[in-house]
Amino acid sequence: MEFLDLHYFVSIAETGSFTKSALQNNMAQSALSRRVRDLEEELGTALFYRNGRGVVLTDAGEVFLARARGILAEREALRQDMRASAGELDGTVKLAVPPSVGLVLLAPLLRQIRAELPRVRMRVMEGFSGHVADWLAAGKVDLAVLYKMKSSALLDAEHLLFEDMFLISAPDAAPLGDPSGVTMAQIAAEELVLPGPPHGLRVLVDDAAAKAGITLNVSIELETLPTIHDLVGTGGIRTILPLTAVSRELQAGRLMAQRILPSISRELILAHAPHRAAAPVTKAVVRLIRAQISDLVRSGVWAGRL
Repeated sequence: MEFLDLHYFVSIAETGSFTKSALQNNMAQSALSRRVRDLEEELGTALFYRNGRGVVLTDAGEVFLARARGILAEREALRQDMRASAGELDGTVKLAVPPSVGLVLLAPLLRQIRAELPRVRMRVMEGFSGHVADWLAAGKVDLAVLYKMKSSALLDAEHLLFEDMFLISAPDAAPLGDPSGVTMAQIAAEELVLPGPPHGLRVLVDDAAAKAGITLNVSIELETLPTIHDLVGTGGIRTILPLTAVSRELQAGRLMAQRILPSISRELILAHAPHRAAAPVTKAVVRLIRAQISDLVRSGVWAGRL
């Protein structure tokens, strides 16, 4: 068994296809199939089974995938440690963030990484916090900036900031409440578009509604942020989001925000891949993430509390 065998196995598992993996690795599919067949013979068990859409991991394959990712990550960390000891800081860091965070954080962060860590390659994925947590647990990413969830078991995580939720409406919609804000009881009569219940934001909002003793009128459940913007902007329906999720629309006058009273807050955290030592390059990116978020909050670009 060689490191290359582990790399090919992980590639097939992630693409779900021998054909896609062969193209990705610039090799003949027959050669790739032979490598996997030899690996299965060495392990004494099947790692994949075929279905109509490609290949799926067996139970043994699922176990092997977690171990293979860990071994490859440790190998990369060791390589980076050796380069760092020689005065070179390079390597690849895989980062995942929710879309609302990406809108505010990614552009300035990636510019800073390019300037300060020119040999570092970044791979960035966007998804809602539940998906981001799953990617981190599966070892698909090294770092994740995400919102803390009740169901999260991310032990290796640190606080970044708190941010409040706001009622978001069309700019010509009749404001609710008074200039100081709007209550959940006043929101209860309004038609809302929100993500579905598995989404961390929806759980947070539903908890706030339950504490207020009201039931929200959620007529549309939607997890696509641009479409939520479009629906709310055309009027007749409202949503509840942090200001980061609508910052550009607010600046352009396409949406309006009202503070919710009492405030509904959620915590943004930075989490590391479990059971994996952070490589020097990963630690360097963590330092820049912390610094960038602090700068964005202190400058007022990010409406949060450190």
